[in-house]
Amino acid sequence: MVSASATVRAVLTPALTLLILIGAGLPALAQGDEAPGLPLFPMRVRWTTSFDVAPTTGPVSDGTSVYLALDSGAVVAVDADTGALRWSADGAVTRVPPAADGTGVYVVRGREVVALEAATGEERWRLAFDADVSAPLVARAGWVVVALASGEVIAVRGADGVRVWQSAFATPVVAQPAINGARLYLPGDDARVRAVHIETGALEWEQTVGGAVLTISPLGDRVFVGADDNFFYALDDRNGRRLWRWRTGGDPIGDAVADERRVYFTSLDTIVRALDRRNGAQRWRRPLPWRPRSGPQLVGTTVLVSGVALDLRGFAAETGQPVGEFALSADRLELLEGVPTVVERTRLPGAYVVLALADGRLLALEHAYGLKPEPLTRFPGEPMAITPPIPAAP
Repeated sequence: MVSASATVRAVLTPALTLLILIGAGLPALAQGDEAPGLPLFPMRVRWTTSFDVAPTTGPVSDGTSVYLALDSGAVVAVDADTGALRWSADGAVTRVPPAADGTGVYVVRGREVVALEAATGEERWRLAFDADVSAPLVARAGWVVVALASGEVIAVRGADGVRVWQSAFATPVVAQPAINGARLYLPGDDARVRAVHIETGALEWEQTVGGAVLTISPLGDRVFVGADDNFFYALDDRNGRRLWRWRTGGDPIGDAVADERRVYFTSLDTIVRALDRRNGAQRWRRPLPWRPRSGPQLVGTTVLVSGVALDLRGFAAETGQPVGEFALSADRLELLEGVPTVVERTRLPGAYVVLALADGRLLALEHAYGLKPEPLTRFPGEPMAITPPIPAAP
């Protein structure tokens, strides 16, 4: 059913690799050192793996593997470093992205949630529900959270599938919930943001915004919310108090990302923005040539934005200046399925991104100069012929 092939990467000698890294303005690191924030552009293909059927979701990663649902009903796992196929598990077709937490992979199949072992793909448990799943699953720190079209939210223990608690709300959760620390954050279609204790489901605070909550991102001491009233909100994580809001020309879309000073988000007015985390002041904005289909991603020092086609745009996180773009072909007609996923790496060449293409390819992109050093076996160029020794002078 599935055929996989990995593209072999070229290798440079350590000496040449060091020269390229210095020329590109990247830090040269000793073995064991951790890299600071690294840029993503210019990019090259790290690996590519092809399947004989199209994907139905975007990829997700736990840092070790990348997981993808296919139109055949299979969920596949490939090695995050090489793209080699690790396992394939058959089942009903799903259009909800899998969730992964490092030990398990959780898949929506109809009105069931199936847990697979991350290492082998073997089934761990499955749970059936009386209503459809209304939002993407969230899996973190041993918890799996399932939101149903009936308005119920169920917290499940990932190890064995035991339902720890469940709560019912007046309207269903339709955007992906988020777990941060001891709290679960629920984005409401009724314009309410709810923070509940992850162990008990007890409500800790609730806040109303100006429209249905489209996306929620708890980051540090802030909870960033995009709503369909064309506003982007910052709430105090301690009590839900509204700290500031920013009006956009279109609904915010996808998850926000943040570093120590700024929060980054995209909206349907085809703009990517960076705002001050503390007070909401705009630090920079950049127009996009197309409508984004998801929020930006922070990859090292680069803010990466994608649309429907494989036309990735990168901006410097500090200044917003364009730092590069990437397309596989000049016509840029390769179509993305879902949202790219970031594989975090602290060593050179830094974090990289994996994308699913509508034609069945899974593609990993890394910094162009991030080639793995290998032992020096020969110098580049034409080999020099060995000549007989010169006789000693009489």
